[in-house]
Amino acid sequence: MSQVTEIKRLVLMVLLRMDGDPMPGGALDSAAKRGVVPRPLESDIELAKHQLEGDHYIVGTRDDLDGSVTWGLTTKGELKAKQL
Repeated sequence: MSQVTEIKRLVLMVLLRMDGDPMPGGALDSAAKRGVVPRPLESDIELAKHQLEGDHYIVGTRDDLDGSVTWGLTTKGELKAKQL
């Protein structure tokens, strides 16, 4: 399994544990860095999130004031995460 795939699985599982609450991007990135060995590159984390968002598993909402992104699972993402 590639590292990006491992990151995707971890992102889905972490967001599932949030029970529908959104998660700040920094906290999600930190969870990915702690949960995947060897420690992933930030570019791999961004790629994983981008692919998950493109496949409609997660959705990111950007705050217009500070530019931060908050992430949450879509219904499709919740179903996928429960299968993992």
